[in-house]
Amino acid sequence: MIHKYGKIFTGFVLAGVLLTGCAGADNEALPGEEATEVENTEAEAEESSAEEDAQEQSAESSSGNVAPRVEIETSCRDWYDEDGIRWLMHAETVSISVSGKSYEALSEAVARWNEEQTEEFWESCGEFSGYAAEDAAYTEWDADSYYYDAWREAELCRVDGSALSLTILSYAYTGGAHGNSGYTGVTFDAQSGEILTLSDILTDEDGFRVAAQRWIVEKLAADHGDELFEDYEETVAAMWEPEPDWYLDAEGITFVFDPYEVGPYAMGAAFVSCPYAEFAAYMKADYVGMNGTGAGRFSVNTDVETEAGTLRIDMPVDEDYGMAPVSLSLNGESLEAGEFGSFGDAYLLRLSDGRSFVLFDADYASDDYVCFLCEITDGSPVLRSRLEDVSLQGGTAGTEVLTLRVHLDVLGTYYAYMDYVIGESGELMQTEDVFEIRSDSYAWRVLTVARELPVTVDGQAGVLPVGTRIRITGSDNAGTAYYRDEDSGEKGTISYVRGDGEDAWELYINGVSEYEYFEMLPYAG
Repeated sequence: MIHKYGKIFTGFVLAGVLLTGCAGADNEALPGEEATEVENTEAEAEESSAEEDAQEQSAESSSGNVAPRVEIETSCRDWYDEDGIRWLMHAETVSISVSGKSYEALSEAVARWNEEQTEEFWESCGEFSGYAAEDAAYTEWDADSYYYDAWREAELCRVDGSALSLTILSYAYTGGAHGNSGYTGVTFDAQSGEILTLSDILTDEDGFRVAAQRWIVEKLAADHGDELFEDYEETVAAMWEPEPDWYLDAEGITFVFDPYEVGPYAMGAAFVSCPYAEFAAYMKADYVGMNGTGAGRFSVNTDVETEAGTLRIDMPVDEDYGMAPVSLSLNGESLEAGEFGSFGDAYLLRLSDGRSFVLFDADYASDDYVCFLCEITDGSPVLRSRLEDVSLQGGTAGTEVLTLRVHLDVLGTYYAYMDYVIGESGELMQTEDVFEIRSDSYAWRVLTVARELPVTVDGQAGVLPVGTRIRITGSDNAGTAYYRDEDSGEKGTISYVRGDGEDAWELYINGVSEYEYFEMLPYAG
């Protein structure tokens, strides 16, 4: 089990609860694979695979220290009542895998850990569903909405030749005013695959505890002030036994305090980084800063020491929640990104060919992200790519491949994902033509055909009859959407065009508005 407050999944299983899969999410082919099947582009797929293999071999030959590749995928399940009608619970979790030459031990260790974590999560969700079934006997709610939910999200914090460090955010709602959430940090030795403790990465554990405790108390006071509980210092003093939640990133060793630990629920989780520059004397050299090629997350308004110099992204705190300027500085030179409402994430990237980059995103207002890639190889920040409606949220940063989230409004979808590589000129380049729209089991994501819908299946034109239920699984964002029949599993494509005036937000299929083809089309944002 996950043992931090807010992460304990307990309950009981009630007989008669019906479990269903997440609309094929566990076994669903990627949109790129669908494109191969539908458009018969097997040769192109083989060519793409060959190009990827060549790229990987080139990366390996250019450096003896190539970081492992980390992939994070999502799967989900749903529980219904014994009649299969009332939606009791929805749950989502992540699956983490590692690949890369000479990282076989790490790959196997992560696979074992991932299997254990996933098994515990689903077992706990089964117990939660029992509570939901019990409540369902006495509660009325919308049949199209689930009642309880639980999920796990993962974020890559650092990956290089020494360590793989992740944070896992767990959440569960089982009734009441709000759900509970909490973070768990896990760090693997990149060579042996062993899960590291603080003792494993420190040379002077006692000295570190004294210095870190003082640092953490002061940083919490500076960042959260009156929000903190009166006894927060006592909580910090007691955090060392058993092991506290921590992870490694590009800044240092970061400690996490979940809601209710040092402050109220409204304060949220608190993060305090003990920078490598301040605490290197207590640490083993392999874990001080990023080791060779790799990727490491860092925070806004924080100095990060790199081989290129002192790196920093600044965004002033706006008490009125207005717009504020975001800038990247390195060795006294500054690059202005623009004014935004909030900051997202930032990563330091060291590629196997010796180049270094900073990847970050910022949000104008309500999920209107812009993603920036800046090269810092020569000690000066240079903007290489600026992508509108693209972010790191829900994606995975890496060195050779970056998975980014794209705001994609296609037939009621909202998010899609694409793998990018950094080209010779430093620009972000798509690796596929088709954006992946990750499936979920939300009832409102299923589109029910209201009039005969023109489609293409196996290269042949056809129509879907009224009443057919489909999910959109991908799009090239240029006139083709990929779908899967919810009942038969058949896959195909839908051709569309966008309006060009006041209706530029609307899609047309065979000259007819998308809203006429379906009983209900979700609002995509």
